[in-house]
Amino acid sequence: MSADDAIPGHPTPLQVFGAATVPEALALAAAGPSGITVIDRELAEQNLPYAQLASSAPRAAALLAAHGVGRGDRVALVSSTSPAMLVSLFGIWHAGAVPTILPPPHRIDELPETMRELDRRLDFVGARCVVVADALHRFVTRRLRDTGRPVLTCGELAAAQAPGTEKPAAGPDDLAHLQFTSGTTGPGRAVPLTHRQILTNAAASWDRLGARTGESVLVNWLPLYHDMGLVSFLGMVAGGGRAVLQPPEEFLRHPDSWVDALSAHQATHTVAPDFAYGLAARSMTERPRPLDLSALRMCGDGAEPIRLGNVEAFTTAGARYGLRPEALTPMYGLAEATLAVALPRFDEPLRCDRVSRTALTDAAVAEPVPADDPDARDLAVCGGPAPGVRIAIKDERGTDLGHRQVGEICVTGPSVMRGYWNDPEASEQALRDGWLHTGDLGYLTPEGLVVCGRLKDMIIVGGRNLYPEDYEQVASEVEGAGRLCAAFSLPDPERMVLAAEIGRTGTPPIELARSIMTRTRERLGRAPDTVLVVPRHSLPRTSSGKPRRDHCRTGFLSGRLGELASVTRPGARAPRPRTGPAREDPSGRPGMAPTYAE
Repeated sequence: MSADDAIPGHPTPLQVFGAATVPEALALAAAGPSGITVIDRELAEQNLPYAQLASSAPRAAALLAAHGVGRGDRVALVSSTSPAMLVSLFGIWHAGAVPTILPPPHRIDELPETMRELDRRLDFVGARCVVVADALHRFVTRRLRDTGRPVLTCGELAAAQAPGTEKPAAGPDDLAHLQFTSGTTGPGRAVPLTHRQILTNAAASWDRLGARTGESVLVNWLPLYHDMGLVSFLGMVAGGGRAVLQPPEEFLRHPDSWVDALSAHQATHTVAPDFAYGLAARSMTERPRPLDLSALRMCGDGAEPIRLGNVEAFTTAGARYGLRPEALTPMYGLAEATLAVALPRFDEPLRCDRVSRTALTDAAVAEPVPADDPDARDLAVCGGPAPGVRIAIKDERGTDLGHRQVGEICVTGPSVMRGYWNDPEASEQALRDGWLHTGDLGYLTPEGLVVCGRLKDMIIVGGRNLYPEDYEQVASEVEGAGRLCAAFSLPDPERMVLAAEIGRTGTPPIELARSIMTRTRERLGRAPDTVLVVPRHSLPRTSSGKPRRDHCRTGFLSGRLGELASVTRPGARAPRPRTGPAREDPSGRPGMAPTYAE
C-alpha cells in the first residue's frame, strides 16, 4: 500500500500531516514558528525550536554513521527527556536507524538492575550502538567495554558539527521504533512499528481529540519510552503544534508542577495515567492558587484502569479554574496497536456504565443497575473505535460475543503490529485469524468500549472470576494506604493476596492491614486470603505506574517485598510459615520489616 492510499474511514498521514515519515514531519514543522519546551518541576524552560531540531538531527546522524550506524540498525537510547535526548532521537531517525528507548535509572540503587536489563535488551534487539545520558556514560561504557558496541552520549550527538545529509534515509515502511511493552503479566516484549504505523495512529486520533494543526499545545510528563508518551508527542510534532515536555522524575518529585504547567502554557491537550488525575485533583483542592485551565480541550486518561473517583475529583476541582468537564477523555490503547484503539470525541461528555458486580464476576455479563444499588460497579466508557480500527469481543473459542457480554478485546486495523520482534511463538498467540488478541477483558455498549480487567490477572476463587482491579481500588481508598496496591493469586488453588503500599499518614501497618481486610469484605463480599502492607515504592510497577502483578507475586513468594504487616483471613491458611517475634518498624524501609499474623 502506498503512503497516500486511503483506508475507508481512516485519514492517512499525508492527508492529515502532509508527511509519511517522522523526519518528514519534523521538516514540515521546522517551517513554522513552533517547537519544544522542556521544563523542570519549577517550570524553568529550555527551548528547542523545530527548526533548530531539524538542523541538528542530520549532524547527529552523521556522527552515528561515523560509528557504523546505518539504515535499519537498532540504536538503544537510555536517557530521560532533555533537549539533547531529543536531538539524539531525531538524529537516529534521520540516519534511517531504529531507536529503542529504554528507561534510565532514577536512583543510584536502581543502577545495577538497570544495567542487567540493558544487557538483556541490547542483545535481544541486536543494538549496533548505545546512546546514553551524559551522566550514565562512565557506568555504561564500563559495562559494555567487551561487547564492541560504541557508546555515545546525548551531549556528543547534540553538539555534533560535521555536516550531515539533507535527505533522511528512512521510508514510510521502514521500522521507526522498537517499543517494549510494559509487561504487567509477564516479561516485556518488543513491538516493531513503522513510520507509517506511528503517523497513521496519530492521524486517526487527530480530529477525534480536537487537535488543530499549528495551534495545539501538548503538556506531557510521560516518559518517551512509554507508547502513550511517545506517540502523543510525535502527533503534536507532525501537526506543527507546541510540545511542552517534563521529565517524569521531575513530575514525580513535584506533582503540582503538572497542573501549574497546564495553566502556564495554556495547554490544549495532555495525556496521563489515571493516578495522575487523582494527584492533580488533590493538588488543586489542597493548594488553591491562580490557575487557568480553560484552554484544555482534551485530557487523555489511559494506560491503567480508570477510576471514576479520580475522574470526578479532577473535573470538580478543575471546574473552579475553567476546566470543561467534557475535557476529561477516557481512552483505551496498547503498544501492540501502536497506541490508540478506542476514544470518544473530545467534546462528548464523560460516560459511565454502572453494572452489577455479581453478574460481571459470576456470569460475565454487564448488567445495568440503578445508581443506589450496593452491588454496583462503575466503569468508564472509552468511546468508539478510532477511525480505521475494528473492535470485537470474543470468547475463548474465538466466537464473537454480543453487546454487554464480557470477553477478550480483539482489534484489527492499519496500526496493529505484524508480530513481536524475534518472538514467533508470542506473535502466533497474539495474532490469530486476522485479529490482535489483547489479553484485556471488556464488553461493548452502544456508546463504545468498556474495559474491565486483564485476562491473565483474573483470580478464580470458588468458581467466581474476581477482578484484581476491584480489590486494588478498594484498598487504595482506605485511610492510611498509599496509591499503589496489587492483588494476585498464588500457585496454590484459589488463594488471593492483596498487597498495599503504606501511605504517609503514619497509620500503624497492622491497623491498615486489618482495615483493608474489613473494607474489602464489606464492599466486595469476599475478603482476600491475606492482606499485607509493604513500604512505600516497594511494589514493582510498569512505566505508567501500574502494578506488575506477576513480579509482585514472585517478590511475595521469595520474601523480597519487605512486609510491614500481614493479616490472614479467618479460616484461610497463612501463605507461608512466619518465624521470629513481631516488632514495629516505623521507618518503612524495605528489607527491615517484620510480619504480623492474625
